[in-house]
Amino acid sequence: MKPIFTVQISRIDPDVYKVIVIIFIIVLVMWFIMKILKTMLNHRLKNRIIDKEIPQELASSILHRTSNSEIHQSVKWFAILISTGAGLFVTNQYLPLGLHSIGIMTISIALGFLVYTLYLKLFGK
Repeated sequence: MKPIFTVQISRIDPDVYKVIVIIFIIVLVMWFIMKILKTMLNHRLKNRIIDKEIPQELASSILHRTSNSEIHQSVKWFAILISTGAGLFVTNQYLPLGLHSIGIMTISIALGFLVYTLYLKLFGK
């Protein structure tokens, strides 16, 4: 006897995952190259400003860069990545993947942003 209702589970081809990982790696490499180029060009700009003997007020306004914002960015990405990793770990504990997995990941990433917001309130920006 055949069942009347059968559930067809569609599977995603493993090649799709490989393509996504390759694109992600390419984006990371390009981001790294852009960061290096930005750092090198900022260094060259600072050297030219020193060589041209631009007045200190003008040079400080051009080169004004707060290191706190870079620290805050690092803390933000740390909080997001840690919470995402924790969400993936919890999701892996409750297999099979389903709608609850999306909820777990959403809540964990939201908690990461909450931690970052509390960090900003404590240490000010």
